[in-house]
Amino acid sequence: MPKFKPTVLIQDCWSSIGDITFYHRNGQCFWKRKPNPRFPGTGAQLDQQLVHHRAIVAWQHLEHSVQLQWNEYAKVVPSHRPPYNEKHHISGFNLFVSAYHGFAQLGREHVPEPQPFPQFPPSALELLQITHNNGIATLRCRLTLADTVHPERWHVSARIQLASLGVGFNPGKMRSYLGIRNQDNEIVFNVPYQNNEDYQVHIRYCLIDGLSGYRTSKRSLV
Repeated sequence: MPKFKPTVLIQDCWSSIGDITFYHRNGQCFWKRKPNPRFPGTGAQLDQQLVHHRAIVAWQHLEHSVQLQWNEYAKVVPSHRPPYNEKHHISGFNLFVSAYHGFAQLGREHVPEPQPFPQFPPSALELLQITHNNGIATLRCRLTLADTVHPERWHVSARIQLASLGVGFNPGKMRSYLGIRNQDNEIVFNVPYQNNEDYQVHIRYCLIDGLSGYRTSKRSLV
C-alpha cells in the first residue's frame, strides 16, 4: 500500500476522508482507497456484520448511566490509533462493542456488563505441528502464559493464512479461527486446505478474556 509522506503542515494522518483511508502498520502511516466490490461478502462476513449491527443496537438500548460506566472504564484503555499518548483512549462504545464481539467469538453472544479492563498475562504462541486429514490442516500450538493461575480463563483467537512458500501474509486472505484446547492443554486450530503443495503459515493472534469478553491487540506467531 502507498506510504503517507509527511509535510510541514501535516505530520500524520488517520481515519478516513472521502474514499481514502489512512492506517498505521509497524509505526508507519499508509493509505488505501476504500474497496467498492460488487460481491456482498462471504456468509461468514455477513454473519459478522449482523453481530456488529446487534452490538450497536444493544449499545443504543443501554441506560445512559450504564453507558457512562462504560465510558469510565474505557479511560484506561489505550487506543490503537494515533495520537499515541496517555491522554488518548478508546470510548465506552468501543469498549462495549469489543466485549460484545469477544463473547460472540466464544459462542456466548449476549449484552455484556461493564467491567474494568483486566491485566492480561504476557503470552507467547508457538506452532508445534501441522497434520492433514480430509482437506483440513490441524495446527497444534503451545500457549505460554506468565503470571496466571487460571489459564482456562484466556482463550486464543487467531487470523490464519496458509500461503505458498515465499509469499508474505495478506490481511485480506487471513481468516478467523477460535483455538480449541485439547487434552494436552495445547491450542488447536482446524483450517480448511485443499492444495497439496508445500505452504507456510501466517498467524496473528490475540487473547480473549472469558470473563469480560475483552481482547488484546493482535500479535504475530513466535
